[in-house]
Amino acid sequence: MKKDDAMTDPDRTGQARPAASRSVVRAMIWATVPVLLLVQLLASAGVEVSSFWSQIRQLDARIARVADSRAELIAEPLWKMRYEQVTSVLDEIMHDESISAAAVYDDTGAAIARVVPRPTGQAVAEVSRPIKYSNGNIAVQAGRIAIAYSYSSLYADAGSRLMMLLVVGVLATLATVIAMRISANIFIGRPLAAMMSAIQRSKQDGRAYPADVRSSNEFGQLAHAFNAMQHTTSGALDRLGHMASHDPLTGLPNRRPLTERLVVLSSEAGSHDALVAFCFIDLDDFKGINDTFGHDAGDKFLVHISERLRGAVEAEDWVARLGGDEFVVIRPEVTDEAAAQAFARRLLDAISEPIRLHDKLVMPRASIGLAVRHADDPELSHLPALADIALYHAKSKAPGTVAVLDEALQRDYRRRRDLELAIPAGFAEGQFEVWYQSQIDFENQSVACLEALIRWRHPEHGVIGPAEFLPLIERSGNNARLTRYVLTDACRALQRLAAASKPQIRIAINLPPSELADHSLAGDIRETCTLFGVAASSLELEITEGSLINNITSASESLRRLRRLGATIALDDFGTGYSSLAHLRRFPLDKVKIDKAFISEIPASAEDKAIVGVIASLADTLGLTLIAEGIERAEQAQAMREIGVRFGQGYLYQRPQPLDAVLRWLEGQPAPESPVRADSPSVVPEFAA
Repeated sequence: MKKDDAMTDPDRTGQARPAASRSVVRAMIWATVPVLLLVQLLASAGVEVSSFWSQIRQLDARIARVADSRAELIAEPLWKMRYEQVTSVLDEIMHDESISAAAVYDDTGAAIARVVPRPTGQAVAEVSRPIKYSNGNIAVQAGRIAIAYSYSSLYADAGSRLMMLLVVGVLATLATVIAMRISANIFIGRPLAAMMSAIQRSKQDGRAYPADVRSSNEFGQLAHAFNAMQHTTSGALDRLGHMASHDPLTGLPNRRPLTERLVVLSSEAGSHDALVAFCFIDLDDFKGINDTFGHDAGDKFLVHISERLRGAVEAEDWVARLGGDEFVVIRPEVTDEAAAQAFARRLLDAISEPIRLHDKLVMPRASIGLAVRHADDPELSHLPALADIALYHAKSKAPGTVAVLDEALQRDYRRRRDLELAIPAGFAEGQFEVWYQSQIDFENQSVACLEALIRWRHPEHGVIGPAEFLPLIERSGNNARLTRYVLTDACRALQRLAAASKPQIRIAINLPPSELADHSLAGDIRETCTLFGVAASSLELEITEGSLINNITSASESLRRLRRLGATIALDDFGTGYSSLAHLRRFPLDKVKIDKAFISEIPASAEDKAIVGVIASLADTLGLTLIAEGIERAEQAQAMREIGVRFGQGYLYQRPQPLDAVLRWLEGQPAPESPVRADSPSVVPEFAA
């Protein structure tokens, strides 16, 4: 293991903790002891050297005194040539071990007496003194005496003393090391080890552990500061941990602890048959709350919802806010799926109580996706995704209800997911096809327009209708790409209509709401029409009521740019939205398509007939042309003509078909004066809606 790994491994760090403390002491010893020993030795050596030179000087002085005294003793014998006495004097001074040789010379320089020198391995020094004889009036220099002496004894004594000092110094140093080690462990190692132990224990479980250091020195003060920091840091970490795992607005747990909660439920299952109910809650039209009352009121609204959820559950249940307007409620034990559904409906009822915002009562609505699984089920960790599938179904099919996950919903989800992943290949391989359905002019029974309707011919699932895949196209961000795809095919269809002597027939294209915010749309239409050599006035652009109301300013400007190209603007599915024709008069519209919901019961329904009559009257006042959708019977077409509707579209005339089939059908149409009663079977009837 690398050093860095060992530092991050709690177990290994815990084992290495004493070594870390010893290393501090060892570092102090290695840094201090050599210096201490060197200073001690240098001081001792200095003293010894000083003492040695002092002894040298004393020896030199003593030998000089010996030479002077012996010169006086042998002066008379030497002058009187009693050489035996001279030799005896020399023999006497040789008892001094420092003297290695001696000699006496007469006044002529001839050696009179000499003592054989002692062997020595070191250099010797020599002292020479004149021998003077005086007797009465006689005073002469009789000769001289020379004494050679050695420092070997001094060297030997100095060496033994230095060795003794070295031994004593080493022993003293060892004693110092032991004392330093003991004191360092007591005053440094133990406090550091206590603090390291507290740090390691804190790292293991995140709790604060004080360092048990009672000394009052700097390390005691450091431990006291460390303990205070641990306490402060622990509190801050607790607060940060709570903030990281809880929603700051509602105080509920957030998305982070969800997985951990499911693991706990799986491990704490009371029995094999225990069921876990997972409710995925999404508030309906929460954006409208923010847009109408402001974001502060929206936050207050969410707090109210969270309090209601808390009040509707038991102590063992778990409530969380995942973000935005999404909440989760988990009931760890339910007897069966029916009990889980009853629990989810109680949550829905609790949410649906009115809330007062800005002195106005608001009726909250929510959709709940419910998934139920055994606590030991391997899919328990997938409960959020499974409940989300049910929630998607609830919001798309019946908002404000509880949808329970079943096999059918899972199959639908897998199919939807497969289709969503296949969208890029669908564009790349040309799997999307544009079919066309005719619009009939009631006045002359001729085909005035063909509406372009998209289909997906999937290699595995066959032909898929737009109701299934258009939401997936929108969610994948491919709306603009699909619009350009249909636009290109429509321009190509206009070319073929002109070649078939049908230049008067226009092509209608449906624009998704997002396209009205795309300022490049008008330029793309102009370029595509120029590329295929067709007039933009041959295009009819259909928009929905919702796309206009959601962004009035942007939509109005976009429509005016499209009108300047010469294209006709038609309002599709009128009557299913929130506004009236009078409200829409501010937009540059040319046509209005009445939704088939108002046509299906005519002429039997006098109410629907009256509604269509009012729409026709308003459209005539505003100068708008009406198109009736969903005409399937001749009496419906007759009623529309009587009411004043100009155009009709539906299965009575022709089902959506590929362009080749439509062109063949157009060739077989009777003259415009003849009543149109053709029954045109669809190429793929089950997807011809």
